[in-house]
Amino acid sequence: MNETTKRRGIGLLALAVAGALAVALAAAAQPGPPAGAGRGGPFLRALRGGLATVGVTDEQKAKIVAILEAKKDAGQALAAKTRTDAKALRDLANVATPDPTEVGNAFLTLKGDRDAAKAMAEGVLADVKAVLTPEQAAKLDAYLAALKHLRKGAMAGG
Repeated sequence: MNETTKRRGIGLLALAVAGALAVALAAAAQPGPPAGAGRGGPFLRALRGGLATVGVTDEQKAKIVAILEAKKDAGQALAAKTRTDAKALRDLANVATPDPTEVGNAFLTLKGDRDAAKAMAEGVLADVKAVLTPEQAAKLDAYLAALKHLRKGAMAGG
């Protein structure tokens, strides 16, 4: 890779990071979540941050709160099950002589929980995007993609 290509790549990376930070700062400057939205985990925090950047109307907010409220109990139950199953896996793996079959089964149970949580989040996102205009949905997608990119960069140590 020559020096010009390196500079161009670094410049594009800096531009992407600056854009993502600008979006994140704009979201942080918005007021808190709508009443009844709950605090939630990383998915809901990211969703609320993204929605703060797209300019939802009061009518859209009411519909989105209704969507989140409808899924709240199922989401909390799934989160509790995931925590319990994760603890069971840790406990099975941390005994003096772990049983590989039990550990494997506990891992697969936890993987199923996580897959169910991902499917639930994708369903909620689809329901929320159905309330938004195409332009708002595109902005939300861009915001979530930027967060995902930043998270991957942080996990890679960059």
